[in-house]
Amino acid sequence: MIQGIGVDIVDIARMQQRIDAASGFRELVFSPAEITYCESKANKYESYAARFAAKEAFLKAVGIGIDFSIDLNQIEITNNKAGKPYFVYTKQVEALLLTHIGFVPDAQVSLSHSREQAIAFVLFNKN
Repeated sequence: MIQGIGVDIVDIARMQQRIDAASGFRELVFSPAEITYCESKANKYESYAARFAAKEAFLKAVGIGIDFSIDLNQIEITNNKAGKPYFVYTKQVEALLLTHIGFVPDAQVSLSHSREQAIAFVLFNKN
C-alpha cells in the first residue's frame, strides 16, 4: 500500500554553483559514497542534482520537507548492479522514519535529468 509520495526538481547550474562556491557543502549534503559516484561521472553536477532532488523528495514523502534535525548526507542514494537507484538507511534515517511515519518503508526512487534540471520521484510502500 502506498504510504507517501514525494517529488522534487533541481536546477543543475544552481547545484554546481553551490558545490563550487560553498566550502563543505558537498560533504554536508552527500555521503562519501555519493561523492565518489558523482565525481566518477562525466557530468557530475547532473548526478549531484538528481541525488539532491531525491533527498528532498524523500523528506517530502516522509511529510516533513527539509528538516535540519537530520543530516542530508545520512540519506544515501546508491545504485544496484543494473543501475537502479535505491536508498540506504542509516540509523539516523531509520529513527526519523519511525518518529514521523511509524515504520521503515520500502522506498522506490526514480531519477532523471536534462541538461538544465534534475528530478526525483519517491514512493513509500508499507509491506
